[in-house]
Amino acid sequence: MRKLDNIKILEYYDVPQILTADDATGTHYLCTLINDSGKDGFEYIGVQISRSKLNKFTAGQLDLRDAYLNPEVENAVYIVVVKDDNMYASKLLSPEEITENMLPESGYFYECDENKKEVSDIYELEVPVLDRTTFRTFADRMGWRISARQERYAVI
Repeated sequence: MRKLDNIKILEYYDVPQILTADDATGTHYLCTLINDSGKDGFEYIGVQISRSKLNKFTAGQLDLRDAYLNPEVENAVYIVVVKDDNMYASKLLSPEEITENMLPESGYFYECDENKKEVSDIYELEVPVLDRTTFRTFADRMGWRISARQERYAVI
């Protein structure tokens, strides 16, 4: 069982429907609700996903169903359980265990008004050399785009 941290809820209707999470090693997961009975928590189907493929999904360039049917690595699809503010990748699914009712319908492309907005906030920061790795990790987790220019970083 892997503990996950919730990064961002992408779709919400009564409860989170689609969300992203990561584990302690920084592996990203894309999760879609499959059971909201609430009895034993909420169950999601979650797939390990690279940052670049996740960015394609959030930019509306990747079908949600394809993310589950074509994972980037073997053994990458899990049952993810959210209960009492805790999130775990509880069970690794083999391809045979993934049923049609777990998968989202074909043709769902994520749309976010934030993706359509022009960038309006740009901050220029000086980051000490010893803190650059930490800053890059933090910026990545926050979903910020950074542009390094010599010793200055522009957060976009």
